[in-house]
Amino acid sequence: MRARFAQRTLLATGALALLCIVFALGRPLASTEYDQYRLRLRQLRVESNALERDLLQFHLGLSDTADSPPESFARLRSEAEELRRFPPQWRAEEQRKLSTALDGYVRALVDEELLHTRLRQLERRRDELQTNLERTSSELVTRQPPGEPRERVRLLTRAIRGGAEDGDLPHLEDTLAALARELTGQPDTEATRAKLEAEARGLLARAKEVRETLQLLVERAASPAADQIISTYFQVHEQAQARAERFRIVLFVLTLLLSAFVLRVLWRLTRAGEALDTLNAELERRVEERTAALSTANAELRESEARKAAILESALDGIITLDEAGRILDFNPAAEHIFRLRGAEALGRDFRSLVLSASVRPEQHQAVTRALRADAVAGQATRLELPALRTDGSSFPAELTLLRVRSEGPPRFTTYVRDITERQEVERLKNEFVSTVSHELRTPLTSIRGSLGLLDGGILGELPAAARDMVRIACSNTERLIRLINDILDLEKMESGMLELKLQPVESAEVIETTFSGVQAMADGARVRLRHQVIGAGTVRADRDRLIQVLTNLVSNAIKFSPVDGEVEVTAAQDARGQVRFTVKDQGPGIPPDKRDRLFGKFQQIDSSDSRTKGGTGLGLAISQAIVEQHGGHIEVHGEPGEGATFCFALPSARAGSGVVSRVMDDSRHSILVVTTDGELSGRMRGLLTHEGYRVLRTPSLEEAERLIEVGAPDALVVDPRHTEGREIDFVRRLREQPHTRELPIIMLTEQHEGSVQPLLVDWMLKPFDEASFLRTVRYAVRQPGQARVLLVDDDVTTRQVLRTQLERLGAVCYEAQDGEDAVALARATPPDLIVLDVGLPRMDGFEVVDILRQGKGRGTPLIVFTGRDLSSVDEHQLTLGHTRHHIKTRTTEEALMTSVRELLNGLLAPHEGGRGPHQEAS
Repeated sequence: MRARFAQRTLLATGALALLCIVFALGRPLASTEYDQYRLRLRQLRVESNALERDLLQFHLGLSDTADSPPESFARLRSEAEELRRFPPQWRAEEQRKLSTALDGYVRALVDEELLHTRLRQLERRRDELQTNLERTSSELVTRQPPGEPRERVRLLTRAIRGGAEDGDLPHLEDTLAALARELTGQPDTEATRAKLEAEARGLLARAKEVRETLQLLVERAASPAADQIISTYFQVHEQAQARAERFRIVLFVLTLLLSAFVLRVLWRLTRAGEALDTLNAELERRVEERTAALSTANAELRESEARKAAILESALDGIITLDEAGRILDFNPAAEHIFRLRGAEALGRDFRSLVLSASVRPEQHQAVTRALRADAVAGQATRLELPALRTDGSSFPAELTLLRVRSEGPPRFTTYVRDITERQEVERLKNEFVSTVSHELRTPLTSIRGSLGLLDGGILGELPAAARDMVRIACSNTERLIRLINDILDLEKMESGMLELKLQPVESAEVIETTFSGVQAMADGARVRLRHQVIGAGTVRADRDRLIQVLTNLVSNAIKFSPVDGEVEVTAAQDARGQVRFTVKDQGPGIPPDKRDRLFGKFQQIDSSDSRTKGGTGLGLAISQAIVEQHGGHIEVHGEPGEGATFCFALPSARAGSGVVSRVMDDSRHSILVVTTDGELSGRMRGLLTHEGYRVLRTPSLEEAERLIEVGAPDALVVDPRHTEGREIDFVRRLREQPHTRELPIIMLTEQHEGSVQPLLVDWMLKPFDEASFLRTVRYAVRQPGQARVLLVDDDVTTRQVLRTQLERLGAVCYEAQDGEDAVALARATPPDLIVLDVGLPRMDGFEVVDILRQGKGRGTPLIVFTGRDLSSVDEHQLTLGHTRHHIKTRTTEEALMTSVRELLNGLLAPHEGGRGPHQEAS
C-alpha cells in the first residue's frame, strides 16, 4: 500500500511538475516588459507631436525660438533605434513588421528635419530681403520733398512691403505702378525705384517659397508614422495575445485531465487544482487589462479616422474613391447630394455605369476608361466636362477629375465631381448679354456712321467749312468708338474660345493692297509713305478678313509711330520652310527690349503715362497676336531703340495654284483678267474694278494668261501690250479661234489707236485713259446695265433710311420691311434682286425669314446679312440663300457694304444721277 501510495504520490508529483512546466511555457509575456515597451512608444509619439507643434509655432511666429531642433530630431531617432529591442517572445515576422514601421518613422523624421532646415534658410533669406526692402523704402522716402509727396511715397512703399510679404501679386503690381506714376519726372529716383521693385518681387517670390515649404512640413510630419508604429504594435500584441489564449485553452484541457488523474490518485492534488483555478483567474484579469488597452488604442485610431472623415464631409465637391475595377469604395456627403444617392447604397457599385449618362460621347467615355486603368500614371489628373447621371434619371453638366492615388497595394483612384450647372448658366447669360449689347450698340452706331458719311459725301449739298469739319470730327470719333467696341467683343470671343476662322487660299499681294487702301488716308494725314514688296509669296491659307485685320493693326501702329516723311514697308516673302512671312517695318523710335514682354498684353501701352502723345486702347496687338496664334503662327518683334521696329509673322502657304484657280472659276461675280507688268497701273485698275464689284486677277505674261484662261475663262480680258513684244495680236487671234473664248471681250491698252485689228476687240483704250470711259467699256463688255430691286429688312428706321440713301445713289430701287412677316410678304409679292437682312427682327427673326424663303422661289435670291450680332459658322450656314455675304454692322465700312451690293447684283446697277429714287415701305 505504501509502495502504491508512493507510486501514486510520485505520479501526482510528476503530473504537478508537468503542469508547472506547461504553465511556465504557456504564460503570457511579462507585464512590465509590455508596459515599458508601450510607454516608450507613447513617449515617442508625444515627443513627435511636441516637436512638430514647436516647429509650427516657431515658423508661424507664435514663439521666438525652436527648442534645439537638431538635438530633438537626433533624440527621436535614438529612441526609435532603442525600440528595435523587441521582447524576445515576439516572432521574427512580428519583429519585421514593427521594424518596417520604425524605418518609415525614421525616414519621416529625416524628411521633416530637411524641410525644417530648408525652411530656416528660406526664412533667413526672406528676413534679409525684408530688411533690404525697408532700407530701400526709407532711402526712397527721404529723397522726396517734405510734405504730402513724401507721405504718399511712404504709404506706397509701406503698401508694397505689405503686398510682397502677403504674397498679393495683383496688389503689389498695382502699388508698384502707382509708385512709378508718383515718381514720374524724378529721374534721380529711377534706380532706387527699380531696386525697390526688384527687392519687392524677390520678397514676394521668397515668401511664396516659405509658404510652400511650410505646407510641405505640415503635410510630411512624422506623427502619422508614429501612429503607424503604435497601430502595428497593437496588431503584433493582439497576435501574441491570441497565441496566449490558445495556450490557455490547451492548458485548461490538460489541467482538467491531470486534475482528474490527481484526484483519482491522491486527494491532496485537489489543492493543486485550486491553485490552478487561481492562476486561471489571474490570466483572465490580465487579458481584460490588455483588452482595455487595445480598446483605448482603437479609440485613438477612430478619432484619427474621424478627423479625415470630417475633411471629406466638409468638401463642397463630390469625392469618390474607386478600386482597381472601378467600384466605389468611398462616397462623401457632397457626392450624395450631387447624385441624390446615399453613400451606403453607392458602395460597391460600378462608377461608370452609375455616373456616365447615355449622351456621353465615345471619346469622353474612352478617356474615363483610360484614366481608371491599372497602369495609369499616379498623380496625373484627367479633367473632363461631360453630362453626368443622377439616380433619379436626370442629368447635369459635370466637371470630372480622375487621378490614380500614390499608394502601395492594389491601385486606388480618386474622382472629384463638380456640378457646373450654375457656371454654364452664368456663361450662357454672359454670352446673351454680350450678344444683346453688341447688337444694341452696333445698330445705332451703324446708322450714325452711315448718316455722317452721307453728309460728308454731299447728300444734302455742299456743307459750310465749319460744318464739314464738325462732321468729319464726328465721323472720326464714331470710327474710333466702333473700333473700340469691335476690339472688346473680339477679345471676349477669343477668351471664350469662340473665335472661328474661315480658312481659304488668300493672295498675299491682294491682302496687302486691301490693307493699304484702308490705311492710306491715315498715312496721308501723318505724311508717311507706304511701300510693299511681294517676293515669291503667292497664296497663304488664312482667314482673309482676320489677316487684313492683323496687317491693318500693325501698319496703323507703324504709321502712328513713324516720323513725318517717314516710310512704312510691308514685305511678303517665302521663307526656308515654305511659309509666307509677312514683315511690317517702320522708321519710328523703336521698342526697348525690356518693354517687349508686355507689348502684346491687353490694354498695354509702351508709354502708359497720362502725358503720352500716341492714343489707342492697347488691344490691337493683343488681338493680332491671338489671331496669328490661332492660324498657327506667332508675331515677333525686332529692332533696336532709335532704329525703328519690325513686326513679323509666318503663315502656311496654300497649295500651289489653288488661289488662282478659285478666283478665276468663282462665278459669284464677274472676273476681269489684267495682263500687265506695270504695278502702278495694275493697282489703279484693281481699285477701280474692285470698287465696282468685279473680281480682278493680274498676270504679267501672255503665256500665264493663256494657261489661266484654259482653266476657266474670265468675263473680260484687259491687255497692256507694252512688254509683249508685238505678240498680243497673235494671242488675240488664237483666242478667237477657240470656241470657248471666241466671244471673250478684250480691251487693249495702247499709246496709239490700231484700227486694223479693231474687229477682234471690244475697244481700244488710249493711255493715259479716262477712268469713266474705262469703266463704261468694262460694263459694256461684261453685261448691259439694268435696274435692280433691293429689299431692306431692319427694325431700326434710321438704319433703313441710311441704307436706302446709299443704295439709291447706286441706282437701285429699294423696298423696306420693318419685321420678318412683312419681309416674307414683300419678297413673295415683288421678288427682289437682292435682300439686305437684319437678324434680330420682331414677330419673325432673320433665321425664320431665310428658312421660309429657302422653301419657295426665293431660294436663289442673293442675300446680304447685315446685323449687329456676332455670327458663328453654324449661324452663317443657316443664314444663306443664293450668293450670300455676311457683314457685322460696326465691322463693315460703307465701301465694303456697297462693294458686296455691286458683286451680288452682278452688273444690274446703272449709274444714277439726281435725287432719291422711288421706294416702298411695308408697315
